Amino acid sequence: MPSDGREPLIINDTKKDDRASVFDAIYEARIGSYLGMPVYLSNGKLFGTVCAIDPEPYAFTEQEIETIKRLSSVVSVIIENAGKSSYDEFDDKLMRLEKLSMLGQLSAGLAHELRNPMQSVRGFVQFLFEDQKSNPYREIVLSEMDRMNQLINDFLMATQPTAPKREYYNVNDLVSEAVDFMKNEATLHNIDITLLVEVPKAIVHVDKAQIKQVLINLIKNAIEASSDEDGKVEIALRMDNHQGVVIEIVDNGPGIPVSIIGRIGEPFFSTKEEGTGLGLSISQRIVQEHKGTIRFENLVDGTKVSVILPVDGE
Repeated sequence: MPSDGREPLIINDTKKDDRASVFDAIYEARIGSYLGMPVYLSNGKLFGTVCAIDPEPYAFTEQEIETIKRLSSVVSVIIENAGKSSYDEFDDKLMRLEKLSMLGQLSAGLAHELRNPMQSVRGFVQFLFEDQKSNPYREIVLSEMDRMNQLINDFLMATQPTAPKREYYNVNDLVSEAVDFMKNEATLHNIDITLLVEVPKAIVHVDKAQIKQVLINLIKNAIEASSDEDGKVEIALRMDNHQGVVIEIVDNGPGIPVSIIGRIGEPFFSTKEEGTGLGLSISQRIVQEHKGTIRFENLVDGTKVSVILPVDGE
């Protein structure tokens, strides 16, 4: 074996090769033949050895020797890349898991402790203000209670999801219904919303209510993010032969800061003052349960969100 130790150790017959006795593990295990290649890191440190053994004497071929060399190089690269992951990244992932656990416990408690009393209070408020329906305080109280109830529903949806009730639908119809539903809100914000259909017909196997919930949530976010002047939201459909149907929602807002784009969809993380971050978290989970994906991309002027769904249940 060369003195630098960076070449493979080849022992075709451990009984006849004196080098085998130097390596106690080989000698004591009664291995017939041994082929080992050291794994060195970039700093010159020896990490370990990639080896192949045979219980009987065996003459390793040149191809097998080259294979072990390549495996050693691959293992070295993997170890180097793994070493670059900081503890901060690990702690961040652990913190996200802890948040999800906390979310589950909190939502269950909120659902049982708040939902029923809130419904009772809402009923009494409506009764007390029955003769004062034009009273502005009545509308404020009821709207705030509805908002609290929606937060509870979001918590439940994020932690106790219902299984999708799938049926076959034309994706054009689903998207059109979601856009029509959001047109009034777009008008209130002076946002021009358009739908561009490039897919003649694409059938998806989905839960209609859940997918419409995703689209409405994403379109709502796009409306809120669009520019105050000449604001616009464009929704387009296209086919991807490898992935399925792609629904693209594009706004002309300021975009998502690069520093936080990786956290989009994380529960309790939101760039909105009163946001909980649950809307996108729920949307991502729904799409994932439909074997699809959601992608966020910053454009030169705005943001593009792509929802990819498999066609015809594939």
